[in-house]
Amino acid sequence: MNRTVDRAPRCGNNRARTPHSGHDMARSKVGLDQFMTYRMHVLNKLSDRGIGELYRMKLGISLPEARIIASVGAFGPFSIMELARRANLDKSQASRAAEALIRRGLVKRGPSDDDGRVVLIALTPAGAALNRKIMPIARKWNETLLDGLSESEKAAFSRALDKIIAGARERED
Repeated sequence: MNRTVDRAPRCGNNRARTPHSGHDMARSKVGLDQFMTYRMHVLNKLSDRGIGELYRMKLGISLPEARIIASVGAFGPFSIMELARRANLDKSQASRAAEALIRRGLVKRGPSDDDGRVVLIALTPAGAALNRKIMPIARKWNETLLDGLSESEKAAFSRALDKIIAGARERED
């Protein structure tokens, strides 16, 4: 019999697992899938691949490029260091993405008004137009990811994530 099965990431003993999939729960207690951080990482990777593919297909840009454009569009011009932090990218990823966007005329370099030695990355008119296309794709993708949750579950999940992120930031400082 040929059945379609949703595959979960392989971990532990290389068997596909999902939380609560009916396998021996004692075994689950020793696998990576018991850790919330691992499960969040899996979700993040799946989400990044999915939305990254949408950006490539619909807009011809990579996920890091989309994050750069969206960050500058939302918060204004930034240095590469600040842009990397805001876009949640490594400095090297942010730098490569910004260079690719500069070559395509979507962002530009300019001096800071406060400190002429600091170089800021800002959107060009073409970059601003692309940003207006990025945000609806991101919004729709997030809605799709949360489709299986009720409104109260979405609100509770959002509050829980805010607390987890705030706690992680406190520990980082």
